[in-house]
Amino acid sequence: MSIIIGGVANKKFGVDTMSVKDLLEKRRSVRHYDSNYIVSSETMATLIESASKSPNGNNIQATRYLVIDEPHLRDLLLPIAFNQQQVTDASVLIVILGDYHAFEKENIIKIHEEGFQEGFFDASLRDYLAGAAIDYYVNKSKEDLKIELTRDASLASMSLLLLANEAGLETITMSGYDSEQLRLALDISERYLDVMLIAIGKGIKNGHKTVRHDVNQVIYKNKIK
Repeated sequence: MSIIIGGVANKKFGVDTMSVKDLLEKRRSVRHYDSNYIVSSETMATLIESASKSPNGNNIQATRYLVIDEPHLRDLLLPIAFNQQQVTDASVLIVILGDYHAFEKENIIKIHEEGFQEGFFDASLRDYLAGAAIDYYVNKSKEDLKIELTRDASLASMSLLLLANEAGLETITMSGYDSEQLRLALDISERYLDVMLIAIGKGIKNGHKTVRHDVNQVIYKNKIK
């Protein structure tokens, strides 16, 4: 059994690492993992802490990371995720959530007050930023807010994938699961939007390569048909 303490495979973060371009070129969605490989809670906290620095709307910080490490819960989620074996075999399984409470006035004021206390901006800018954010969200529909949460959580998720890959781990994102059953199994309240699952661990079989569109097929200028 491999045990990781204080870093992934004893690798120091930021040392002898690949560029973001190299990470994107080389990463694959890995579905086969060493079920005996352990990623420490400290390592995951470090990765998530960095991922939480990702861009997010008005800095309301709505993304939450529900780490599932109880074996019986993993087994329970396996059929809910259509028997994707990485649900039980990967070292880490995370449910990426968006917190609707992040849109509340109290949260927005608190975050901007903390920024002010840290000296990041003066009182005038604090009040302007907080007021603008409150006004931006106040009349949005539940569907509008769902889009906001999905956008922010997706940005954080991509950061987490790249950070994990940089640390020598393999990853895969999963939207293939029954949302209603997952929420029931994990007792997730309506406060949270489930966005995706992420599995992280030591791959034992490389993910297959995929074909991507030529860049000229995805770039448009000024208008799109």
